[in-house]
Amino acid sequence: MINQDTQETGHTMTMPEAAKLLSREERFMATVAAMNTLLIEKGVYTQDEFDAIYVPWALTQQSRPKKQRPGWRSRILSILSFGA
Repeated sequence: MINQDTQETGHTMTMPEAAKLLSREERFMATVAAMNTLLIEKGVYTQDEFDAIYVPWALTQQSRPKKQRPGWRSRILSILSFGA
């Protein structure tokens, strides 16, 4: 198990400890970020290749109403967006 020192506190934190601090969505986002970073650093794909897939996907999502987009389907989130 790898420990990561945080510069702010000097506290050593394990991955499970860090995960307990995050919401479900934040844990998912952290997992995706870590996986993509590893894949790019290991040369599985380049940042340009990742961007070439990511940007068109984001543009497609922007053309859809928020209620039809991932992460915006929640009734609470749609209320908080004030009809945007």
